[in-house]
Amino acid sequence: MKMTEQHLNQALSRMGLIKSGPVRIGLLDATASVRAESGFGDQYWVRVALVKDATTWVRPNANEEAQVLTDRVPMPRIINRTEWEETDPEQGNIRQVRGEAFEHIEASPISKEPAITEAPNVSDEWWRQLRKAHDIIQMSEGAGPGRAKFGVLSRIRKVAGATVDTTGLKWCASHGDFHWANLLSTPDLVIVDWEGYGFAPVGLDAATLLTYSLSHPPTADRVREVFSDVLSGKQGFLVQLYMAEMVMSGIRAGFHSHLEHPIRDHVKSLLNR
Repeated sequence: MKMTEQHLNQALSRMGLIKSGPVRIGLLDATASVRAESGFGDQYWVRVALVKDATTWVRPNANEEAQVLTDRVPMPRIINRTEWEETDPEQGNIRQVRGEAFEHIEASPISKEPAITEAPNVSDEWWRQLRKAHDIIQMSEGAGPGRAKFGVLSRIRKVAGATVDTTGLKWCASHGDFHWANLLSTPDLVIVDWEGYGFAPVGLDAATLLTYSLSHPPTADRVREVFSDVLSGKQGFLVQLYMAEMVMSGIRAGFHSHLEHPIRDHVKSLLNR
């Protein structure tokens, strides 16, 4: 079911908020969001989306679960939420729609797209904040089951072959979608979109950022420098292969076509080490 301005209006009405900016429709119409305010002038960012079916998305409440990190990681707090049922006009089944009101933060995404094609306009301090936040996320105890081990291993083997040694793969908490459109600058760091929060292979977030940086080699080099210890060794090798295949699957579906050749070169370099 596609999210529309009508869904936003329903959420705003249920939470007693007033639209105060242009509506933004997300990728594949999966989300709709808008700046809003209360009658007292408090500013919020309101987002509506379908509540993921637990059979297809293991962490349907990941956004809320990630709130345990708000005192340690720069991220918006959820101030209010509302849910209601609607009939999906395409499938005919009943779906749950969720609206969430986040505290509004004056910040801009580093890129409008997950991948970056020019140097990010951020300071050295922003990079230090990024590494600190990354490490805090990895140590979080609030994350639950995330990516299926079978799926991770199968993607690695698809790239590296069935005989690749995947023993000893380590797991930890992960943001799960650590790319340039989810990293903001105020100019200090802010991290948004926590729907992928859960357990994943150690290094997933660093490997995600690296993969989406391959379209701008100097930025890719900076990511390698900042996360050199995370991306090194057997663990770093495997998680980079996994993320390369993850993004390649998106390319095969019609997204990020400009990343195809950089990713192929990246994988070739990894396998020829």
